[in-house]
Amino acid sequence: MVTILEERVGFRRRSLARHARRVAPAAADLVRSRIGALPPIKLVLTGDPNHMAQVASQSELDLVPGVSPRTIAKGMRRARRNARTKQGVTALAEHGVLVVVNLANVPTNRDVNAVLVHEFTHGHQLGDPYSRVQHLAYCQHEFRISVLPRRDIAAIEALIARREIEAEQAEYLAAQLPA
Repeated sequence: MVTILEERVGFRRRSLARHARRVAPAAADLVRSRIGALPPIKLVLTGDPNHMAQVASQSELDLVPGVSPRTIAKGMRRARRNARTKQGVTALAEHGVLVVVNLANVPTNRDVNAVLVHEFTHGHQLGDPYSRVQHLAYCQHEFRISVLPRRDIAAIEALIARREIEAEQAEYLAAQLPA
């Protein structure tokens, strides 16, 4: 199930937002049929990279209680800096996965299709209960709530790199979606 919200979409990006709303259920069905089960997905379409960083970071902060205000501020600065060039981001949410697409960095409908398939693939990867627990442990480490051994950190970061490659390879499925 995909829930779609539009937040801070400017006039120039409304046609891309309409296209994303129309194609998102088909992209989810395509990923579900070719890659595997999807958790509940909340899709947020935005035209503001700062808003994308805020929404995604807040989603994960809600799952990790006890984060200091200084760590939150530092993490938000880093998230905003990284969001300037990103087209989309997938984060854990309380129930399922949050996908935020930055329409300011997505020039065409075909690119919207590719971003949706890519991020929904990440949603599949994070939907597994073990992956969810592992990612939460990594978030707690990143937010300085708990400390993970270096070996575990290296293993999780290698897994994240492999998942990124898998999601990039799945983008070919976007050609099956209407442009």
